[in-house]
Amino acid sequence: MKIGIFPGSFDPITTGHVDLIKRALPLFDRIHIAIGQNTQKKYLFDLDQRIEWLESVMAQFDSVKVDVYEGLTVNYAKSINANYLIRGLRNASDFDYEKTISQLNKIIGDGLETVFFISQPGFSHISSTIVREIIKGKGDVSSFVPQSIYSDLKQKYYNS
Repeated sequence: MKIGIFPGSFDPITTGHVDLIKRALPLFDRIHIAIGQNTQKKYLFDLDQRIEWLESVMAQFDSVKVDVYEGLTVNYAKSINANYLIRGLRNASDFDYEKTISQLNKIIGDGLETVFFISQPGFSHISSTIVREIIKGKGDVSSFVPQSIYSDLKQKYYNS
């Protein structure tokens, strides 16, 4: 069975994330969207909210599971017998960073392969970091997050 992991903080999930998952679906029997927990990192949205959003957006895909892990991604991969990491590349800086991480993961992860997807042009400018800043400034993120997330944001965060 080909199991892929798409790790990240998903703070929040973006349309770029959704596009990447849709493109990865045909390659894997199962994909785990794995929310990495880092106690050193400050999140805009709490873990329960991120899980809820991911599960609602991914509910249409039977082969996608939302999960949470702490520690090294390679250890999580071993725990679920995954052989592949799924990563998106928006630009050359992403490639340089992700290439190094993938090489280290291959060494310490007993052959864990990283599969890279180059962002579609319409999504290459989107990052969770930028979306968070727009949300904090109460700007319009409707074209950067799934519609259901935008509706939820409007209700919970823009009306306060």
